[in-house]
Amino acid sequence: MPFHRFAVLDVETTAGDPTKGRIIDVAVIALDGTTERLRWDSLVDPGVPVPPFMSRLTGLRSADLVGAPRFVEIVRTLETLTQDRILVAHNVRYDMTALDHEFARTGLVFSRATLCTERLAHRLMPQLPRYNLGSICRHVGIPFKAAHRALPDAQAAASLLVHMIDRFGMDNVMKGVVPSQRALRA
Repeated sequence: MPFHRFAVLDVETTAGDPTKGRIIDVAVIALDGTTERLRWDSLVDPGVPVPPFMSRLTGLRSADLVGAPRFVEIVRTLETLTQDRILVAHNVRYDMTALDHEFARTGLVFSRATLCTERLAHRLMPQLPRYNLGSICRHVGIPFKAAHRALPDAQAAASLLVHMIDRFGMDNVMKGVVPSQRALRA
């Protein structure tokens, strides 16, 4: 089986629209194949108040983020942890859009090959009634209690990725990889 490196990631933001929201919680779980190599997470001070709806959704209030690093302080860590890895997330478009905007605010460009566990589940398990992370995890027997916090969501997505690799094979899973935008322009 070919060896692939993944960075399973999740972000939580101040808004449902990832072009407008600021990141408040981020986690990365690095996998070499199906073996976890490291995990990292951080709260992030967005520099703006956390709206009540997002506080109810994530459990994070503005007061919880006082003293947390600003995105500019963790951007290089995120860049390093995801470098030379396929970025994996459940609804990866949301996470990548939020990251693209946060990286742009620091003057940097963020471009990675991506793999979406939600789209992968649609393709490999078309019989499921729902495709949110909690529903898929319950269906395949992955424990998942917390939702809308970066580390538990990233852990659930990592477990789901490993499950799909074990069940459907690495080749089938890798068919869902979308090359980085930078690679497409080269």
